Amino acid sequence: MEQKREQLIQVFLEKNSQINLSAIRDEQGVYDKHIRDALEVKNVFELEPGMQVCDVGTGWGFPLLPLAIEYPDVHFTGMDSVRKKLDAIWEMTKQLNVTNIELLWKRAEECKDLQFDVITARAVAYVDKLLPWTKHLLKQWGVWILFKQVDEQERQDLLQLCGQLNLKLEKRYEYKLFDWDIERVIYVVRRLGGTWKPR
Repeated sequence: MEQKREQLIQVFLEKNSQINLSAIRDEQGVYDKHIRDALEVKNVFELEPGMQVCDVGTGWGFPLLPLAIEYPDVHFTGMDSVRKKLDAIWEMTKQLNVTNIELLWKRAEECKDLQFDVITARAVAYVDKLLPWTKHLLKQWGVWILFKQVDEQERQDLLQLCGQLNLKLEKRYEYKLFDWDIERVIYVVRRLGGTWKPR
């Protein structure tokens, strides 16, 4: 696993030098700000073999790639509307020999016939847009895992949405990746049973 993570760093930096994926251009930065951040999921939720996970707005493949490496028995789907990003991820999966990833070149609202056990989203959109956009993708009793910066107003809006959309905020996990890092938070939000309440 550690060897695969090291390989991911090298593959990402190589791809980044070709098409400018990220402002982060050093090994430690990629590890801290992308890989370690993705693996914070382990502190809030246990992905189980056979689960179907969708990383919405997957961008350049985080948290998608580190999680797929960490959980080889979980099936991951990376969804994004920008083809260039998905092409880069596809090339990286080939170099890394990661076989449990599928990629979809679509917006979440265009996918009407897919549902997942877990949806991850890292710095994609504010919760008042993200949850309504993606709610049809989540199975009943499934969860969103939302990577955010700490923002009290967004937390209040999330709690309000939970009441409107029949959801439950199960966990709120605050962390920093290093001493001078921004304040980060992961929310685990569960879709409860029953029909969706209208907004």
